[in-house]
Amino acid sequence: MKEPIDVESLFPDRASGEPLVSQLVRRLRSAIESGFFAPETRLLPSRELSLRLGVSRNTVVSALEQLVAEGYLEARVGAGTFVTPMPHDARGRVAPGSRSLPQHASRLLPVKAALDAVGSSYGPLRVGAPALTSFPVRTWQRLARKNLVSVGASLDYGQSSGLIALREAIARHIAQFRGVLADPSRITIVEGAQGALGLAAFVLAQRGDRVVLEDPCYQLACAIFTASGLVLRGVEVDDNGLQTSELPDAAAIAYVTPSHQFPLGGTMPLARRAQLLDWARRVDAYVIEDDYDSEFDSHPIPALQSLDRDERVIYVGTFSKTLAPGMRLGYVVVPDHLASVFRFARALFSLGASAQLQATLAEFIAGGHFSRHVRRMTRVYERRRRILVEVLSRELPRSFAMGPAQKGLHVAIMARRDFDDVRFVNTMSDGERVLPLSQLCVQRADCKGLVVGFSAGSDHALARSASLLAASLRRFLSR
Repeated sequence: MKEPIDVESLFPDRASGEPLVSQLVRRLRSAIESGFFAPETRLLPSRELSLRLGVSRNTVVSALEQLVAEGYLEARVGAGTFVTPMPHDARGRVAPGSRSLPQHASRLLPVKAALDAVGSSYGPLRVGAPALTSFPVRTWQRLARKNLVSVGASLDYGQSSGLIALREAIARHIAQFRGVLADPSRITIVEGAQGALGLAAFVLAQRGDRVVLEDPCYQLACAIFTASGLVLRGVEVDDNGLQTSELPDAAAIAYVTPSHQFPLGGTMPLARRAQLLDWARRVDAYVIEDDYDSEFDSHPIPALQSLDRDERVIYVGTFSKTLAPGMRLGYVVVPDHLASVFRFARALFSLGASAQLQATLAEFIAGGHFSRHVRRMTRVYERRRRILVEVLSRELPRSFAMGPAQKGLHVAIMARRDFDDVRFVNTMSDGERVLPLSQLCVQRADCKGLVVGFSAGSDHALARSASLLAASLRRFLSR
């Protein structure tokens, strides 16, 4: 039988925020797995071990009990605590991080750049971020406290498709704001637009199917369709959105942003909308309409879904742009024949969002607070868009041109084909970064420029950042 072990390597790091019990468990486990403490090694008695380590006996006892439960140690009555034999040579363990990904999981690697690009953009020129400083905090807090009490009476699972009160409120809202007529049973609550796109891809297509995308396109839509195993087919856009004359002969899905094309900013006219719906009927495809910031148009045209007579359009809305992205709430409106399968598919991945959050939002919409907030922010964003456009029109180098900028939360700056937009963005400071247009392209190589937001900062900060952006472009071109 071996003598009791030395305790030098087990002393706790008191500057660490890790609990002492967790440190002792982790260090003992590592020492045993590495072979430093061989099988049948007897540990010091808990009282002596606690004195040597300078911790309480309860800390030592708790750690030893945990390792006994895990099978690393064995407590023998009257004899002490011993290291148990490992079922294999622990010293032959694979080093952490040395194994490669499973082949199926490696499909996610090509889409990582899209997520990195979204996370690296912040500051006054950030794209797609609402003015969070203008969020109606007091009204929301009052409603949240009220609904926290009411939800407390029922803490069981709710409907995975969403709280009925919220679906009813959304149905009334989109009927008045967007001309979308839908029974609440056709609405499913999801975690933002990404949740809606992932759900639609799962229900409507299978691996290897083709999905038509605007080119350039919303980068996270490309990412989620790629991760779903779909084949991307880009169709170029112009100032009027998707060029419907270039649609392919076959596809399972077409993803479009007809009210305000992302990222170039055009609006799809009525004739093209009719052509898109005719194409979907002819090739037996579904059209996903992402209506991501349409509420901020002071002169909107009805949603594409309102023209659908053949049950082809999947309508996606989100509160990330109109209220706050941290809410992670959006919705998808589907044709009647798809409603039940969307509800079922939703339940497979999630049994629903927070009931209290949904109840608060439902009352926020039903009480007229949401529509008032949208009207107020529409005026704010119109003013900030004018500020951005005035500064850039005056200070941008002549080789750049403004894209359509009549509404929404961003504008596009078009550049010559030889402009290295990715390289330029990488020269910018973190707080002033914008999106390089070429990274949003599906297949085309002729689309270079920048996508610039104007909703996240104050008027003064926006004007200053726009001027700094123009100056940075001049310096970059001079080099």
